[in-house]
Amino acid sequence: MRRRGSRGGSMRSVVGFLSQRGLEGDPLLTQDFQRRRLRGCRNLYKKDLLGHFGCVNAIEFSNNGGQWLVSGGDDRRVLLWHMEEAIHSRVKPVQLKGEHHSNIFCLAFNSGNTKVFSGGNDEQVILHDVESTETLDVFAHEDAVYGLSVSPVNDNIFASSSDDGRVLIWDIRESSHGEPFCLAHYPSAFHSVMFNPVEPRLLATANSKEGVGLWDIRKPQSSLLRYGGNLSLQSAMSVRFNSNGTQLLALRRRLPPVLYDIHCRLPVFQFDNQGYFNSCTMKSCCFAGDRDQYILSGSDDFNLYMWRIPPDPEAGGIGRVVNGAFMVLKGHRSIVNQVRFNPHTYMICSSGVEKIIKIWSPYKQPDCTGDLDGRIEDDSRCLYTHEEYISLVLNSGSGLSHDYANQSVQEDPRMMAFFDSLVRREIEGWSSDSDSDLSESTILQLHAGVSERSAYSESESSTSLHHSPPHVAEESDETPYNLRALRSTASPSAREDVASRQQRLSALRKYQDKRLLALSNESDSDDSTREAELETDLFPRPPVPIQGSV
Repeated sequence: MRRRGSRGGSMRSVVGFLSQRGLEGDPLLTQDFQRRRLRGCRNLYKKDLLGHFGCVNAIEFSNNGGQWLVSGGDDRRVLLWHMEEAIHSRVKPVQLKGEHHSNIFCLAFNSGNTKVFSGGNDEQVILHDVESTETLDVFAHEDAVYGLSVSPVNDNIFASSSDDGRVLIWDIRESSHGEPFCLAHYPSAFHSVMFNPVEPRLLATANSKEGVGLWDIRKPQSSLLRYGGNLSLQSAMSVRFNSNGTQLLALRRRLPPVLYDIHCRLPVFQFDNQGYFNSCTMKSCCFAGDRDQYILSGSDDFNLYMWRIPPDPEAGGIGRVVNGAFMVLKGHRSIVNQVRFNPHTYMICSSGVEKIIKIWSPYKQPDCTGDLDGRIEDDSRCLYTHEEYISLVLNSGSGLSHDYANQSVQEDPRMMAFFDSLVRREIEGWSSDSDSDLSESTILQLHAGVSERSAYSESESSTSLHHSPPHVAEESDETPYNLRALRSTASPSAREDVASRQQRLSALRKYQDKRLLALSNESDSDDSTREAELETDLFPRPPVPIQGSV
C-alpha cells in the first residue's frame, strides 16, 4: 500500500512516532511504556472524524500497525482513513469506488492490507482494491451479510455470516458464481463470525438464537462447542478471539459482555457496570491492551465502557462478575455500537448512531478535547420525548430514509430522536397490546426506509441514561427541524385539537411498538422463555425512572 505524502507540516504526531519507531535497545520498552500510560489514565483524549452521511455501522483497523481505518454505514459508502494524516491534518478519507445498494454492516482487511471486504443489507460482499480503490469482485448472498472474517493464513479465504442462518467459506480465486463451502446452517441469523488467529481451522460464531459457538472447518454443520452452560440458547450479536486464540469475548442480548476460555462452556468472567446496556441496537465488543488485558463495549447510555480482566481466574464477585468498569468514556451523543482497539498506538475508535467516528487516545492529538484525569466537559444531551420525535418527522415533510443526496455530515435531530424513542420505550415500559388505527400513508411517511436492517433495525429496547440540560439543535440549513423552531412557529390555527392530537400520538406510539417488535432480531412470541433467561441474570435491572424531562 503506497502511503500518501504528509500534509500536516513538519511536526509528526504521536501516532506516527509510535507506529513507525521503537525505543533503542529493547523493543519491549515501547509496550511497557504504552501499558503503564494507559493503566494510569482515568480518561482519554478524544476527537471526531467527519466523513459519513449516516450511522456508522462498521469500523476496522488495518493489520500490522493499524495505519489505516476502514469504515462503512447507512450511507452505503466504504471510506478509507489514513489515521495519522486524518488526525493530524484533517485529510479527508478516500472513498472506495464500489458502493453498496443498502446499509453496510461489516468490513475486513486481508492480512496484507491490500484488499478490503465489505458486506451489508444488499445481500452481497464487495471486494475492494485498496491501492486503486476499484472493485475486484462481488460475492452474492441470499440475505443480508452481518459478519466477515479473512483467514489469518490465506488472504484468498474469507468467511461470511448471514441473516439466512448460514456461515459460508469463500475462496476469491474461484468464480464468484460458484458455490461456497457451507460451514453452518441454522434457522436463525448469524450476526458475527471470526477465524481463530492461531488455529485458522477454528471459527467462532454469534447466532441470534443459538448463542456463541466454536466450529472446525473440517467438521461442518455441527459445532464443536456451545458456550454459556445452561444459558447457551441466547441471542448473541458479537464474538471476538483474543490475539493468541485462547479466549472468546461475546455480547449477548440484554446481558453484559462475557469472556470464555475456548475449551470451556462456562464463562470465565462477566463484566457489568451501572448504566451499561446493549438492548437497542446491534453492537460489537473487542479486546484491548497489548496483552488483551482489557475489554471494550459500547452502550445504549451513549458511553463506551472499558473493563480490566482480572489476572486471577477466581476473582470477581458471585458468578465471577467483574462489577465496575476500569474506565467509562463519555462524549458520544447517541448509542455507541462499534468499537475497535489498535494495540500498536493504543488508539480506540468507536461509532454508532451518530455520523461521526470518535477516536480515543492516551496521547494528546491536534484539536482534541478531554483529558486523562476525568475532568471532562459535559457535552451530553437530554433525550428527545416520543412526541418531539414524531413532531420532528411530521414537520420535516418526509420520513427517515436512506437518501443521503444532501451529503451532510452534521447531526440529524430526527435520527437522534428516533433512537431516543427506542431508549425511552424500555425506560417507560410501553407495550403494544392493542391495534393501531394509524393510516398506512402516515406510517409510510414516518418510517420510510426503517424496514432496512441498519443501526436501528435490530432494535431491542434499552434502559437508563444520565440526563443533562436539554439540548436543542442550532438552527442551520443542515438541521432545520430544531425543537425551538417547532415550538415557537406553530400558529394557533395550525395546532390540532388537543383530543385529536392525543389520539394521533397514541396511535403513533402503538404503531412504533409493533414496528420495533417486527424489527427485532429475534421473535418475541415466546415471552416466557425470554423472561426465564432474564431471571437467570445475576444482576437483573429494572427500568430506571427518567430523571427529569426534555
